[in-house]
Amino acid sequence: MKPEEPLIAQPAIISAWKKYRHLWKYTEVPAKYLLLKEGDISRKAFLIEKGSIRTWFYHDGKEISFQFFFEGDVVSSPQSMRRHTPSPFSIETLEPSTIRWLDARDMEKVRKDPVLYQFIIEQAGDKQAEFMQHFFSYLKDSPTQRYENLLRQKPEVIRRVPLQHIASYLGITQVSLSRIRNKIK
Repeated sequence: MKPEEPLIAQPAIISAWKKYRHLWKYTEVPAKYLLLKEGDISRKAFLIEKGSIRTWFYHDGKEISFQFFFEGDVVSSPQSMRRHTPSPFSIETLEPSTIRWLDARDMEKVRKDPVLYQFIIEQAGDKQAEFMQHFFSYLKDSPTQRYENLLRQKPEVIRRVPLQHIASYLGITQVSLSRIRNKIK
C-alpha cells in the first residue's frame, strides 16, 4: 500500500507535496539495490520514506562510502542531473527501502514551487555541510576521534550501517575499526 504523503511534518511542505504528488513515483527496493551507478548520468532525485542509502565511489578497487541518508532525506547526484555528465559516485540502498523519486524533467516543475524547492535546497545544503565537516575531520582528527565524533553526532549511522561501510567512511580498515570500538567500550 502506498503512503500518500512523505515523512515531512511541516504544513507548507505537505501542501506543496500534495500539489506535486502525482510527479513523485513510489517504489520499494531491497537492500544493496543500486539506484545510480558511478559513471551513469543521473536522471532522478530520491526521497527516503523508509530505509537507508549510502553514496560511494571506487578508488583503487575499493568502495569508499562518503555519505549516509535516512528517512526524510533527499539524495541525488545534482551535478550529473543538471549538467548531464557522468555521476562521480553510486547511490545504493543499505536496507530494504521505500522511496519516492522524481524524474529530472519533473524536477523543473518542482523548482518553480518555492516551498518545495527550498526544502530540497536546504536538504542539499545540510548534506553538503555534513560532508564538509567530515572532510575537515579527515584532515585534523585521528581515526579514533572520527569514530567518537560519529558516535556522538550520528548514532543512527552506528546502529544501521554495516561495519565495512563505516570503516570505509572513516578511512580505516575493519580491523582498525574493531580495535577502536573495543578500546572505547
